[in-house]
Amino acid sequence: MDLGFCVALILTGISLAFSSERLIDIDECGVSKGCYRVPNKCSDPLDCVYFLTWQNTSTSNEVHFEYAALFGNHSKPPWAAFGVADAPRMPGASVVDCIVWQTGNVSVQMSYNMQSPHHDNHPLNNTYLGLVRSSFEGAVIDSRIFCNFTRLRVINSSDPESDRVKNLTLPYYILFATGPTAAAGEKDIHDFSNIDPYASSVKIDFSKYSDLGGDKSLKNPYIRAHATLMIFAWIVLASLGMFTSRYMKNQWNENGTVCGKPVWFQVHRLSMVFVLALTLAATLVVFAYNDWKFITPDVQSGVTSIHPTLGVTVGVLLLVNLVVGNLRPDIYSPYRIYFWVFHAFFGLASHILAAVTMFLGVLQHKAQMPDWTRWIVVAFAFWRILADVVMTSTRIRYSERPPDYFAIANNEVDDAVTKVAAWRCAVMIVYSIGIIVLALVLIVAANVDM
Repeated sequence: MDLGFCVALILTGISLAFSSERLIDIDECGVSKGCYRVPNKCSDPLDCVYFLTWQNTSTSNEVHFEYAALFGNHSKPPWAAFGVADAPRMPGASVVDCIVWQTGNVSVQMSYNMQSPHHDNHPLNNTYLGLVRSSFEGAVIDSRIFCNFTRLRVINSSDPESDRVKNLTLPYYILFATGPTAAAGEKDIHDFSNIDPYASSVKIDFSKYSDLGGDKSLKNPYIRAHATLMIFAWIVLASLGMFTSRYMKNQWNENGTVCGKPVWFQVHRLSMVFVLALTLAATLVVFAYNDWKFITPDVQSGVTSIHPTLGVTVGVLLLVNLVVGNLRPDIYSPYRIYFWVFHAFFGLASHILAAVTMFLGVLQHKAQMPDWTRWIVVAFAFWRILADVVMTSTRIRYSERPPDYFAIANNEVDDAVTKVAAWRCAVMIVYSIGIIVLALVLIVAANVDM
């Protein structure tokens, strides 16, 4: 952390010399003021990740708020934000920012989240619109930002930005977040590797003095469903479907048929059909999350913003490849080799691109995946490559027959074939267990707050 900022925080704490109770009086929660705490069982602002109170003032059009938020280990001065929204997510939220400066002072401003898919946050032109400037009070104590402010219940509709500040006459979901500043007084994006943002599971009526709490983070159910479907589709099903097609034909070609087709073919086709179905379902889920709008890449948002574009590309490759697979020529056709090259290339390309897309997906802030999950995706890629190397080596080794191969006794030939078959089946079992374990780890990380 910056030395000047650390000194400023120490001096601020000494000069103010007050405890959290001076900024937030918790004795009247549910009696003369409303309170919301995260986690829901914390009893003191210094024990909570987020703590908010609200109370009517002597002026009927004013609501006084007391806010405390734990911030992460940032090298720059932090900020803490409290927002209200019609849904438990960021787009369209009206936000109050409490920003710590290098001097240790805390300033308060109004901002808003865009309705666009990137839901960028921007300060209002009039940063004090809807705020009572004389009410501001703030400090940094024990890695927490304490911020008091008064907000108007109803905003003057004649102001050109009044539609970006929500009136507090209706109940809203509340949002909490913290993060580092990018420059003096400017917020940088919140960092999920430190303190997770939070969204309430119910709407809050600021005219009532309720005493509530919650443990739910801002991991959106749409994002969870999208991640779960894609992980299962591309790490488990696509991997098994492609492995079966490339390496298990000799083993499963002579073990009977299913609906008139070899076992390996039916396993491969069924796996890839389910991959397509789950990919389409996951795509629809995330489109619904983004109000049915496609998210175009944004240079300012970094390389992770190409995740949607790559995802759609993967889906198109998969769909085209499935159509081509059903148009394959007869095995004796002179065009069979061209079909095989095309089908194999696009299948492998879609799988590689899917791995890259997943890697960028776990890096996205909205996914709220722990930093270590990126290495799980990398481990999956190496596991897939290792399986290819082992099975390809096996194929090369046993395709190179000695000159007297056909002179070998039949029982020796049968033993060799049996050993190769057993080896390939053993590799497939180990490979399958590995990808299932990796997929389960990612699915748990996508759905469980960590």
